[in-house]
Amino acid sequence: MKDNMGRDTELFGRLDAFLPDDFEGPVIPSGSRLPNEVDVLGLPEGKWTARGVYRMERVIPYGRQYGHRALTDTSPSGELLSFWGGKKRSVYLDLETTGLSGTRGAYAFLVGLGFNGEGSFRVVQLFMAGPAWERNWLRALESELPENDYGLVTFNGRSFDLPILRIRHRLAKSAPCWEGRPHMDLLMLARHFYRGRLPSCSLSTVEQRILGVHRSGEDVPGREIPRIYTNFLASSDASPLRGVFYHNALDVISMAALQVHIGFLAEMRGTTGNDMIRCGDLWEEAGMLEISKKAWTRALDFRDSESEANSRLARFQELEEE
Repeated sequence: MKDNMGRDTELFGRLDAFLPDDFEGPVIPSGSRLPNEVDVLGLPEGKWTARGVYRMERVIPYGRQYGHRALTDTSPSGELLSFWGGKKRSVYLDLETTGLSGTRGAYAFLVGLGFNGEGSFRVVQLFMAGPAWERNWLRALESELPENDYGLVTFNGRSFDLPILRIRHRLAKSAPCWEGRPHMDLLMLARHFYRGRLPSCSLSTVEQRILGVHRSGEDVPGREIPRIYTNFLASSDASPLRGVFYHNALDVISMAALQVHIGFLAEMRGTTGNDMIRCGDLWEEAGMLEISKKAWTRALDFRDSESEANSRLARFQELEEE
């Protein structure tokens, strides 16, 4: 067997580093059982950090190819997109749950968190081995967050992830420490640039059509995740969850890659007239009309967007003359 700690895997589009080489068999913590450990088989490399809470972490160097582009520090794009909730210091958050946010009794059992580091992107995953340990899991999640000066980044988190966490905190009689922090929901920005240009603006569609990321067969559809977790609760065998861990980790990494891509578009580095038109519209929303004018002017270089660009520039001219 290869040394799992020393592997320099070709990470993308498979995230093999999240799975041991010998994953056909269970991975059982060595030595005597610790107080935090729970009788669960088949977990990837990681450790129990609280009763019922299992922590996994991987560090991915910047420069690793991820679809069309290499992974890079997201801090500049976070600052650029501050009007929409971006921050230089961002935490990328994605939940896996037992049902949709409106589903009665739905709760999260896995959170993926992404952080920019020195020369690398870090993904931390916290797995809850059962609902009895939800308070421990909520505390563990908050212990991973910076103390101050950060923002959250999600994909559809405004409607899904954050409402679920708020409900679970309320039931646990606690208050989320991240409440009131800046929050950038990348779904809103993806829709701004790609509504009507893609079959949908789901993360999986944006991954494939825009980022050039194609997941391996280990990925599981989101609709199957609640069933897989329910089966785990009955069996205590986490091996079937490996595809869920993979799915969640790629969601986190894709959010970081998408933010950088949207930053490129907002800097007028798009490659189509439609990119320029929507870039101008984006900055108009923020009240940055001079930047909008520059983007619409650049759109004149593309024949298929001349009419739209002229229309917007004429409107801009009318505003200047008022």
